[in-house]
Parts: sequence; structure tokens; C-alpha cells
Amino acid sequence: MDALLERVRAANTVTGDEFAGLADFDALVLDPPRRPRRRKRLLAFPAAGAIIAALVLIPASAPQASEILRLAVQAVEVDDGGILYARSESETRDAGGEVHRFGSRRVWVLGETAMRWLQDDGDEEVFKAGEGTSRRDPKTGEVTTERDTRMVPTEIFRAAGLLKSARAGKDVSLAGEATVNGRPAYVLRWNEKSGPPHWPKIEMTMWVDKETYAPLRFTDHSYGKAADGKPFNQTYTENVVEFKRLPDTPGNRKLLELTP
Repeated sequence: MDALLERVRAANTVTGDEFAGLADFDALVLDPPRRPRRRKRLLAFPAAGAIIAALVLIPASAPQASEILRLAVQAVEVDDGGILYARSESETRDAGGEVHRFGSRRVWVLGETAMRWLQDDGDEEVFKAGEGTSRRDPKTGEVTTERDTRMVPTEIFRAAGLLKSARAGKDVSLAGEATVNGRPAYVLRWNEKSGPPHWPKIEMTMWVDKETYAPLRFTDHSYGKAADGKPFNQTYTENVVEFKRLPDTPGNRKLLELTP
């Protein structure tokens, strides 16, 4: 072993004196190791009525996207007992900035059996299974009934079915967080299937309350070519002012009838 060390010393001509003052080895003593910081994902969410993205942080304590989706579907499920009520304001906006506002509308929905909507201008419609749809003309007060027609509630209720369909295909994503009318919200986004001949793009976005999972805003952004081949680019936006589930009582059933 001594012979080996002698050969190593002979091959290395550097002496210890040559390192004097070149390094402070005491400064290399490490502090106790620190715990690594948790990383947060950067996600994007759309602004209202647009597809402009902004970066936001999803806190580590946020529920999983699948759980948010399940609770959001449950909140707008029209067949889950009780009477769903919503007051909302809606509009459409095209790519050129032209806006068509439809005013405020109140809607009551009792599963598939009855529904009623009342426009702020007095226009009113009621549907009852087996009886058809009745409408009151706001100008004349005349009531007309069509037995073979069925009412369709506002988009915010249709979103429940769209969410369930997209959920089955696992196409809904948690796009981030936002604030809508002062309420913190999760942002869910998915694409709706379109059809021939031009298969336009249909992008759906729904903002749900972080506390109640009730809908706060819904947008339907469609663009591409219409059936006649002409290009179009339009966004439908429905802002929910009030949303709640009412108990199915005789008193609340009267809310599903035409105004006397």
C-alpha cells in the first residue's frame, strides 16, 4: 500500500500550499434542508362572452374536476326533485361586435312535466305535459294554446344535459377560476358536437359557484360555416342573476301557471 501511495504522490505534483486562500471551505457547510415548495398549475379561463385567456392559479385545496362536474350537473338537474327557478339576462354577440340583448327572463321548471317562462316585457308561456303550450300575448292579453308543442327552457337549463353528455365522453375540462358578479367560480369548458355539411365549431363554457355549484354564467361560442355555406361567428351569453331550487308544494306549483 505504501508503494502505491508513493506512486500517486509522484504523479500529482500539486502541494497543499497552492490552495491557500483560494476557497473558504467553512462556507460550504449547509443549513438543515428545507421542505420544497408545492407547485401550482397555471391554467387559463375565458373572459365573459369572449375567448381571451388569462393565467390563474388553482389552489391545491380545490376539488378535482370530476367532482366539480358531478356537483354542477346535480345543481342544474331538472329531474332531481323540486322546482328549479332562474332569473337571467341573455344576449348574442357576433364577430363584428353587434349585440342583440333579449332582456331579463324568469323561468320555472318542474322536471319534464311543467315549465313556465316570463319575459320582462310581459311575454309569457307555460307548458304542461299532456296539455301542450299556452302563450299570452303581452299586447292583447289573448291566450293561445298549441297541444302538440313542447316548451324549451333557457340555455342555462339545457346546459345540464350538455354537461351530462360531455361528462360521459370525458370531454369537460376545468379551465380555471374566475369571479362572476362578485362570486368566486370554477370554469368548466367543453366542445359540443356539430353536424354536416360544414361541421362548425361549438365551444361551451359554464361558470359555477364555488360554494353552491349553481350556474353563474353560460356561453355558447359557435363559428365556422352555416348550412348555407356562409361564415358566421357568434357568442350567446346568459348571465344568471338568481338561481334556486324550490320545494314542490301546492303553492309553488302555482308559479308554473299563467299569470291570472
